[in-house]
Amino acid sequence: MSSFRRAAPPSSSFASSSSSPVGTPLPSPPVAATGGLPLRGTKPFINNQTLTSSGLRELDALIGGGFLLGTLVVVEPPVFGSFGADVLRYFAAEGLAHEQHVFADAATVDALPLELSTAQKQLKAHVLADVPDDPKLTIAWQYEKYKPSDNGGGGADARFCHSFDLSKPMQASMRGDSTCHVLPAYSSYEDVFHHMHRALVEHATTAVRFVLADIGAPWTYSEMNRDHIRRLHQFLRAIRGLLARHRHRAICMMSLPAFAMPSPAVVRALRHLGDYVFELTSFAGDPLPAELSDFSGLLYVHALARTHALTCHAVESTKLGIKRDRRKLKLEHLHLPPEGSRSQKPTAAAPPDMSF
Repeated sequence: MSSFRRAAPPSSSFASSSSSPVGTPLPSPPVAATGGLPLRGTKPFINNQTLTSSGLRELDALIGGGFLLGTLVVVEPPVFGSFGADVLRYFAAEGLAHEQHVFADAATVDALPLELSTAQKQLKAHVLADVPDDPKLTIAWQYEKYKPSDNGGGGADARFCHSFDLSKPMQASMRGDSTCHVLPAYSSYEDVFHHMHRALVEHATTAVRFVLADIGAPWTYSEMNRDHIRRLHQFLRAIRGLLARHRHRAICMMSLPAFAMPSPAVVRALRHLGDYVFELTSFAGDPLPAELSDFSGLLYVHALARTHALTCHAVESTKLGIKRDRRKLKLEHLHLPPEGSRSQKPTAAAPPDMSF
């Protein structure tokens, strides 16, 4: 009678050699320098990609969960209103809330909004500091271990998107020199690119966010002539190449005033160079129908990132309404008012003319 023996599994060296070509290491997701955890403020995505938050929950939900690292986000601000600057402020503040390195101009850094959860924690710690320590339990001493502890070393904040208050400035402790960096006053695109490259070399173990305001604007750079347009195209292509090289830990958002461009053809060419392209419009001074009376402007989605994929995320709508109050910027889907509401009631018909 023949005996049956368990088949031995293949050796690990053969399995590893057959899974990938010799000398070609497999790509690894972004990890922190202290362990195998993802970088702060990021989460893994399909096709070996990484997401990070924009600072606006509605915008994250619209684009599929957040911005992909290694992409260029182009925001076209309106002629009137501060919507473009507000989106940049949210983006920069979200990076600082996750202790990421943020590089922005002085105007954006000075106008960063207050992060609400950190302010609430500081207020709670200040209140608890004035309260005397609770006495030890003497009768039900076995429940002492179930009392909540208020020590600050409970771990990192696991939230992906934070809440901010645009009416108050950010805490000085969060806006420290270790993670918040002010871009120097620049006069050429080459200086900006070299500063970005140097920042990625110096901070090689953390996520880095670049916030560039009014790129290509005549009031910041030279007159928009043919040579300026050529250098602007080269600058955007160079940034995309730099971000693609550091696609697991770098992202750039810039505001590009399309209304200052000489022709619509230039605007279309610049939109083609961005991974994400959003256009913001303002209703300031425009007569509005009753359906749009609650909104302050509109957000148009012109492009979404297609990194390592044939198609981009399918959005429900490419046009959203903007609501801007004193404290927040909100994005909402456009919808008709409920049937029978005040705006839907028919106007009273004029009485018939009975004169002869």
